[in-house]
Parts: sequence; structure tokens; C-alpha cells
Amino acid sequence: MDDLRILLCSPEIAPYAKTGGLADMAAALPEALKELGCDIRLFMPLYHCARDKAVPLKPIAQQLPLLIGNRTYHCNLWETVSAAGIPVYLLEKEEFFDRDHLYGIHGKDYEDNAERYIAFCQAVFPLCSHLSWFPNILHLHDWQAALVSAYWFHNWRYDPAFSRTKTVFTIHNLAYQGIFPATHFALTHLPLHAFAMEGLEFWGNCNFLKAGVIYSDALTTVSPRYSQEIQRPEFGSGLDGLIKDRRDKLVGILNGADYKIWNPETDPLIPARYDARNLSGKAVCKKRLLAELGFPKTNVNYPLLGMITRLVPQKGLDLFREVLDQLLSLNVSVVVLGTGDPPIEQWLKAKAEQVPGKLQVHLKFDERLAHLIEAGADLFLMPSRFEPCGLNQMYSLRYGTIPVVHATGGLDDSIVDVMLNPQTGTGFKFYQYTAFDFLYTTRSALELFQAKEKWLKLQQRAMAEDFSWGRSARSYLDLYRKLLDQRPPE
Repeated sequence: MDDLRILLCSPEIAPYAKTGGLADMAAALPEALKELGCDIRLFMPLYHCARDKAVPLKPIAQQLPLLIGNRTYHCNLWETVSAAGIPVYLLEKEEFFDRDHLYGIHGKDYEDNAERYIAFCQAVFPLCSHLSWFPNILHLHDWQAALVSAYWFHNWRYDPAFSRTKTVFTIHNLAYQGIFPATHFALTHLPLHAFAMEGLEFWGNCNFLKAGVIYSDALTTVSPRYSQEIQRPEFGSGLDGLIKDRRDKLVGILNGADYKIWNPETDPLIPARYDARNLSGKAVCKKRLLAELGFPKTNVNYPLLGMITRLVPQKGLDLFREVLDQLLSLNVSVVVLGTGDPPIEQWLKAKAEQVPGKLQVHLKFDERLAHLIEAGADLFLMPSRFEPCGLNQMYSLRYGTIPVVHATGGLDDSIVDVMLNPQTGTGFKFYQYTAFDFLYTTRSALELFQAKEKWLKLQQRAMAEDFSWGRSARSYLDLYRKLLDQRPPE
């Protein structure tokens, strides 16, 4: 069934809208599935930031009525085609989606996020009806798309065109669940019995992500390690018991890296190309990065440590804060790129102003600078408290920028610890989430950096790693086929 029909529903898809790795995955996986012969199509909201990129737009349906609570909202459906030739459908409702940010502003969620993503999920069935195209697989991503499973289970599966469809729900980060007051359940127009322990009810609230866990035919996470971690209280965010009960439906599939975009041999956003046979271009990138950031020229002789991250506690910013002064006391330079919680942003900005010759902080999203940091840095720091998958460690490997990571989730799955495996290691891991372990491991990396021959061999091993999307896509395709081969219950 290589021609199986898949509708991937995601709140963000690169390049149309992106806040993190979800958007990259929702763009790269479909391309790989298309290469495997699937009829893959995408569905997302038409955000303000997507309008200039989703061109040309072709109308599918105008003034589509969606009932949310006691209000009827009239929305439009549009179609564009991605650079890879994949149809992308977009839900337009200016009241909901024509905003400068996707989910909130100044660290606070939009108050109407429930209504916004109820509309998005409700629109799936009329979208397919207007297209006269019904998928074999509905592949749903994160809490914003999770209600699609509930609507299919309670309503749509009784339609002959949708009766044999299977639902797959991918959890990118269990910490974000779409939890709203119980009164918001009435907005969904799901049957009353769906607001129960075996439904959307969650400690008296309404939990959208729980709908995906309860009603989907299969659950996936974006790394094997994370699929195990979320069955434990420390990572389960209150749903560990439920997920453990459904572990027979759960599989962890490690995300891939899009080497058409993240590859130093072909990257148009860096000043010099290079590969594992000749790393001279990496030195050019480092000099350009240091100069662009305003570091002293003498810093070219020091290790350059990079971080590209959301500035939120999950990403290990508490550990970074504890060790930063000790790192800066060494002969190193540090660059941080990202946005996030205002208090973390303010602290980083103030610290950079104190030591501009050693620390540079850029509080923004900048794709070109992200590529330059990946190419120009010597080490890449990822001290995440937990990390469902992570992509930057994979990008860093390909660019010969050696990762220092906390051994959790996809970071543990994708990095071989050179301190335990000197001949095969590709990066550095610390195993206890403490400032001491993070600092000790980073210092170990800095020591090895001075041994140039060993460092070069480490870089070459790292650059030889292959996390291309073809491997991940075949795992998803196997999962889809397995679901479709299952006989319906008698």
C-alpha cells in the first residue's frame, strides 16, 4: 500500500510557521514519505506569518461554518503547494490566526487558544469532504491537533468514507497539553460522556492532549528513550499512568535531520563549505561568526561554545546559569541565540553586557545566524532537563560541532559518549542533572579540544553519522501499514 493516503495535521509546518522542531519534522517527514510513494498532504492554520510564504493560494471552501460553543464561525479553506510538491491546506479565520505570534505573547498563552484549535480540528472533516479525498491515516501532532482523534471516534467514523481511517498521534513534548477549565469542554460539541476519566477530563479540567492519547489508534514519540521516560512520574506531567496503560499502542521513532537544509557541504547560509575530508571551511565560518558577533580577534584561538534554544527551564537554563561564570573564567567564547521566558532573556542580556568580549546573546529567531553558529562553533551545549528528541545535536554532528548533552530523550539516543567510548564516541554526555556534572563534562570536552588530532578524529566520526529522514519515514510507514492491516473488532 505504497500509495496510501495520509493527512498530516500540525499547528506549525516549516517554512510557513515555526517555533521549534515540530515545524521541521512536519515538513521533512512528508517529503520522505512522498519519496516512498505515499499520497501525503498537510493541514495547518493560516497564520499571519504564513501568508507571504503560502503562495499562490487556491480557494477550496469559503464561509465554512464551524460551531464552537454557542457561536458559529465562518472560515475559509485554502490550498498551496510546498517546494517539494506536497499539497498544503490552510484554515483561514483572521479572528483566530491573523496574529503576530502563534500561541501567545510575552510568555502568556492567548486566552482563546481552545477556540482556535477546536476550529482547526473541526475543519478536518469538511476539508476532506470538499476535496472528495479521505485519508487512510490521520497523523496528528501535539495538543493543538489532538481533538481530531476525538471527533473521528465520536462522529466521523460513522461516515463510510472515514470508517476505515486510522489515527496516529505524535507527542512532541508532553509538558504542553492544552489544559483548559472544564467549562471549555462545551465548546467542543463532543458528547457529554467524553468528559470523563476515560476522555478529556483531567483533575477537573479539560485536557486536549489527553484526547489524542485516549482515542488514537497509535501513539508515537519523537525518540525511543522519550517513549520510556513519559511512562514515569518525573517526565509524565500527570499522564504517566495513562500512557503506561497504553504502552502497547506506543512507539518511539527518532526524528531525522533534513540534510538538504543542514549540510555544510551545500549550505548557502554559511561563508565557506566544508566536509569531513577538509575542515578548513569550518575555520572560515568561525572567523566570520566571531567577527559578526563583535568578539575580539584573539578569540579565534579559543573554543567557541554555541547554544541555539528556546529560553525556557526545560532547556537546562538553570544549569547554564549556575556554570556560566565558571565557563567564562576560562579561555572560551559563548554565543546564545533564542527567545523565551522574559526573566531568562533579561538575565542573559544583562550578563552579556557585563562581558561582551566573552558572551554574546541574540534574543531573536534568525535562521541565517543559526546556520552560522552551527558551522562556526566548536562545541554545542544542550543541557536540557528533558528533550523529547532534539534536532540541533544532529545538525551539530553534521557540522563537526561537538555536542555536550544531558543524557535524556533523543539526546541520549543520538549521541555516543566519547568519554565512555573513546574510539566510537561522537559527543559528550552528562548523566546526572546537576551543575557539577554539566561543568565537569564541558571541561572534559574543552580538554580534548586541545588534543588536535583526537579532536579531528572526533569531528570526522560525528560528521559521518547519518540521521536522514528516510530511516524515520520507513518506520512511520511500517506503523501505518500495521494499523491498516489490523482487522476491525467484531
